[in-house]
Amino acid sequence: MRRALALVAICACSLRNPRVDVQPCSSSRQCDQNAVCFLGECRPHSSALSLVVAEVQPPNTSSLGTLQLGGIDLQQAAVQDFTLVAPLTASGTVAQVQDANAGTAGVPGAAVTFTEHAPPIPDRSELVSARTDSSGAYAVTKLPQGFWDVVVEPPAPLPPYRPPEVFSTTAPQLAFTLPSTTSLVRVQTALVVGADGGPIPGENVTAVDSAGMPLSSPSLTQADGGFSLLLPPGTTGYFLQVGPPPDGDGGTVLPNYDQISPGSPVAVELPPIATLQGQVVDSTGAAVPAARVYARHEGPTWKLARSTTADSNGGYSLTLREGLYSVEAAPPSTIDTPAVSPETSMLVSATAPATLNPVCPPKVRAFGLITRADGTPVAANFQITATRLADDLITTRTAFSTPTTADGFWHVTADPGRYRVEIVPTADSGLPRKVVQIDLPGGTSGSAEFQMPTIVLSPPLVVGGTVTGGGQVVVNATVSFFAVDSTGHGVLLGTAPTDSKGHYTVVLPDVAQPGAVAGR
Repeated sequence: MRRALALVAICACSLRNPRVDVQPCSSSRQCDQNAVCFLGECRPHSSALSLVVAEVQPPNTSSLGTLQLGGIDLQQAAVQDFTLVAPLTASGTVAQVQDANAGTAGVPGAAVTFTEHAPPIPDRSELVSARTDSSGAYAVTKLPQGFWDVVVEPPAPLPPYRPPEVFSTTAPQLAFTLPSTTSLVRVQTALVVGADGGPIPGENVTAVDSAGMPLSSPSLTQADGGFSLLLPPGTTGYFLQVGPPPDGDGGTVLPNYDQISPGSPVAVELPPIATLQGQVVDSTGAAVPAARVYARHEGPTWKLARSTTADSNGGYSLTLREGLYSVEAAPPSTIDTPAVSPETSMLVSATAPATLNPVCPPKVRAFGLITRADGTPVAANFQITATRLADDLITTRTAFSTPTTADGFWHVTADPGRYRVEIVPTADSGLPRKVVQIDLPGGTSGSAEFQMPTIVLSPPLVVGGTVTGGGQVVVNATVSFFAVDSTGHGVLLGTAPTDSKGHYTVVLPDVAQPGAVAGR
């Protein structure tokens, strides 16, 4: 048992007994003091779940806008009604002050982006964009009412423009005037290698502030390393971000540089070209064809990340810059291929090709039990999604998991790593979904199945209400409730559609949600 607990760590919440008795009612006066009558049932408030955020999305055919509402305290009431409003449809202009007191002129081809100011769910903020026509006019449609940050990005080489005020749909100011070209701060210098002063062509250079926000449009260094930038008026302090253009590195293998101090010229470290090569194999030494090999250097002055696909014999070759790299190989994501290799640190020198043969072990195979809060196993067909969280080199990968059996067991075949596991009960179970984090170990036998600790579903909390908009009920709207964790990410607690009368009923987990925050 001690070994099993060391193999798998599960983050769980405190539990309370589920509510199984519902008091019928025709009026809230017939309910206990802490309950409200909704759809003929007394709905008690939560015991542990407190502040949540609601997101209500109307059907695609609706003229109403999406609503996000934070600071909902379910310990006060489990009946929550929502009212949707029509989004704003508005037009505006982008103009630029002309030199020599020649007035203003429209700016064609400018991108105008509205980003929700202080959204209740930071990683689900609304974003609406439009582009100006030949006269500098633009139109935004379906802009939800509220407060917005605006960025105007005119064509290069003009810098982005950020109005100092927060835009409000209650008093729209949609005309934006860019400063004249002569008032902009001009930077003209070159990017060179610090050791010998040789030019570095083909790199994108952008001026940024201390928070990394762009102050200029990107400028591509020329054959002599030269580049020029235009910065907002009055800019005195800034940094430079340097990296390959987004459409590819052209085979030149250029690193990325962050927070470089400006200079004349701008000198950076550019290590010589180096090569990493080898063969991707499994635990028996057999080749693993089509594996993706990733290499990443994270140094104090420069960064470089590259990847390639192994050939039919598992062979690969990566052109890099001399330095210390983390290397990892990922076979194709199918159930019958080996798992991702362990992350390996490798010094790659320019004097001779470095060789590394990543070994991909067998996938981990495990099973576990899912129970209700009272300890009884759940029924069949609870859907389970296990997603491997991104590591330093590889993005998310989905494991191969089975729904629960009739006795509550589920199985998973996966790469070693840390996983986000989401359990979605059947609609008729009356149980809430649950999200846990597990660590699946490496170095295990591909034929043996390990038992994971039991996952206990939280007690259910039934929340309901009515969605209206434009003086009518909203049918087929989607009502979702989230908690917000300490990193600002929304954690979905439950979701449900509205019926023909605009009513919804959603089952949430009645447990404390750490990191939940109040919103607008």
